[in-house]
Amino acid sequence: MKKKLLMPIAALVLLAGCDYNEENFKGLEEMTQPTNVFKKEYTMLNADYAAVASNKANVAIAKEAGVSTDLKNVGTNNYFTSIITAEQYLPAFLADKYYTADDGAAVKVTFNKKVSLPEYVNQLNKTTIFTLAATDYQAAWGTTSSLNFFTPSKPAANYVPGILAAKVATPVSGQIVCASYNVSDVEPAAMTVAFKEDFETGTTANTELSLANWTNTTVTGTSKWVAKSYSGNKYAQQTAYQHAAGELDSYLISKEISVEKGMLLTFDALYANYVATGGSITVLVSTNLTDPTTEAGINAAKWDNLTSKFTIPTSATGSGDMVNAGSADLASYVGKKIRIAFRYQGNGTTAATTTTRIDNVAISTPGKNNYLLVNTLYSYSGTAWTPYTTANVLMLSQADFNLMGSKYDNFSSTFNADNYLPAFLKQKYPFAQEGDVKVPVYKFYNSTSKETSIRADEYIFTSGQFVKNDAIETVTDQFVRSEGVWKFDPSVVITLSTSKADKETSLFYQTITDWVKVNKGAQYVTTYGNNDYYYGGSAYNNNFDFRPSAWKAQTPSEYGNKTDADLIKLMFERLPEAFIPALEKLYADAKPVTGVEVTYTINFSIYDGSATTPYVIKYLVVGDAKFQYIKDSLVKL
Repeated sequence: MKKKLLMPIAALVLLAGCDYNEENFKGLEEMTQPTNVFKKEYTMLNADYAAVASNKANVAIAKEAGVSTDLKNVGTNNYFTSIITAEQYLPAFLADKYYTADDGAAVKVTFNKKVSLPEYVNQLNKTTIFTLAATDYQAAWGTTSSLNFFTPSKPAANYVPGILAAKVATPVSGQIVCASYNVSDVEPAAMTVAFKEDFETGTTANTELSLANWTNTTVTGTSKWVAKSYSGNKYAQQTAYQHAAGELDSYLISKEISVEKGMLLTFDALYANYVATGGSITVLVSTNLTDPTTEAGINAAKWDNLTSKFTIPTSATGSGDMVNAGSADLASYVGKKIRIAFRYQGNGTTAATTTTRIDNVAISTPGKNNYLLVNTLYSYSGTAWTPYTTANVLMLSQADFNLMGSKYDNFSSTFNADNYLPAFLKQKYPFAQEGDVKVPVYKFYNSTSKETSIRADEYIFTSGQFVKNDAIETVTDQFVRSEGVWKFDPSVVITLSTSKADKETSLFYQTITDWVKVNKGAQYVTTYGNNDYYYGGSAYNNNFDFRPSAWKAQTPSEYGNKTDADLIKLMFERLPEAFIPALEKLYADAKPVTGVEVTYTINFSIYDGSATTPYVIKYLVVGDAKFQYIKDSLVKL
C-alpha cells in the first residue's frame, strides 16, 4: 500500500513545480540556462573508425550512395578515403560522442586519410603480365628450334619488343606490360638438354595430367596423377588420401628420351602431409617399355630402380617447398632411348597416404642448362614497345627473389613483400640518401584466386632505412556544431609573426609585394623588392608599414600633397584588399562548404613609426581560392 501512495504524491509535486517556482522565485524561468560550447582537439582511435562504420546514420547514407562496402572497410582499415570522407561521415560520429554539445562547439579532429600514390606508381599497379611461350623464342633461334631462353648472343631486348607487337592485342598508348622470359648466361652450343618438364604449359590445376610427354596410368585404384599449383608454380602430385578406398598403384611415365654422354636425371620433390605408414614413389628407368598404358605392358618391361639416388624432404603439413632431390648418373644408358617413371604406391585403407609432389624433371648435361626467369617492364608509345626506363623503378626478377631466399619469382601471402623489401632495397642501394625514392615492382601470387598480378610499392629512404609509403596521411580538420548539427568547417586562423626569422610570414608579405609590382606598378616597390607602399606590406619587417613619411618618400608624386591623416585613411581603406592576393596564391586549396561559413582569420601587426600594434581581420571563402573581406572585421587588438 505504501508504494502505491508514494507515486501520486511525487507526481503532484512535479505538476506543481512550475507554479511554485514562479510564485517563490520570480524570473527563474527567464534566467540564462547553462550551455555546452567548447573547443576541443581529438585524435581518432582504431575503435572510432569502427564506430563511424557502424553508425546507423552513416550506414543509411552509404547504402543510398551504393558504397556500403567502402564504409565497412573504413572500420577495418582505420582510415578515411576519397569515397568515405571525413567531411561527410564524421559528423554523425561527433553527434554521438558529444551529444550534449550546443551550437558553437568546435572540435579539431585528427584522423588517417588514404591518399593517392604518385600517378606513375598507380599506373605501374595496372601492369599486366606477358609470359613468353616456347614458340616465342623461335624469333631468336628459328622456327625449328626448341630452345626457350635468350643468351648474350641473342639478347631479349632485340626480340621482346617485336614479340609484344605481334602478341599483345590492341595496345593503347602508355600501356605497361611485364614481359617474363628465360635468360641463360651460356650459349646453347654449350648445353645439352634431352628432356625438361616443369608442368607449366598444357596443364590445368586440379585436373588429371594429360601431356604429350607423359603417360598417366593407374594399374590399381582409380586415382591418377594430377596437376597442382602453389604460389604460382605448377607441379605434378599423387596421393592415396581421399582418392582410393584401398591400394593405389599409379605411374607417371615419360616419353622416350635419347641419352647422351654426361647426362643426369634430376627433379625437385616433396613428401607433403607425410605419414610413416607409407605413400611414396619409386624412381624407375626402362629401355624396353613398349606399352606404358596398361598393367601388362608395364609389367613386361625391365625396370631399373634408381630411387636410392634421391633424397626427398618431408613435411608434416600440406605446405612446404620442393627442393632438388639429387641426381642419378645415366652413363649406362648412353646411346639408348629410355623412359623414366615415377611410381606411387599408397593405401587409403591403411593410411599410407603421404602426398608426393614432383617438378622440374630434367635429363641434361649438368650445369649447362641453368637459366633464370627475367621480368622486364615495357611501355607502349603508341607505335612501338620500348623498355620502361624510369630511373627509380626496379622490376624484380627471379635472381632478386633468390637473394631473398625464394626459388620463385614472386611474393605471396605467405612470402610477404613488406617483410623483405626494406632490407633488399638497402642492400641494392647502399649509398641511398635521405629522401631518395625507390619503386620496386613485383609479381604477387594470390593463393585464394590462384592468380598472379603486378604490384608496385613506393619506398622512401628515411633515417637510414627504406620505409614504405602506405599512402596514409594524418589530417586535422575542424568540425563545428551549427543549427543543431555537426558540420565540417575548414576555417583557418593565420598568425603573421613580427619575427624577421619567420620565413612563412615573410613569404606572405612578399607575395603581397610581388602582386603589387605586377598589378599596380614597380614604382610602389622598394629597390630591395621586399616592401611595397601601395598597401604597405613589408617582407623585411613582417608587418605593415603605415608611416606616412615612408609612403611619401617612395611615391611623392602620388602621396606628397596628402596630409598624414588623409594618407592614413587611405592606408586603412586599402588594407582589406591587401591580404587577398596572398590568400589566393598561398591558400589555393580553400573551398566553400555548403551550410558552413568558412572563414580565414588573420592576426597581423601595423607599425606607425612609434609602435607596432596587433590587429585582426577576417575573410569569407566565397569560391575555390576566392576570398571576400567580412565587413567591420578589421579590429585593433
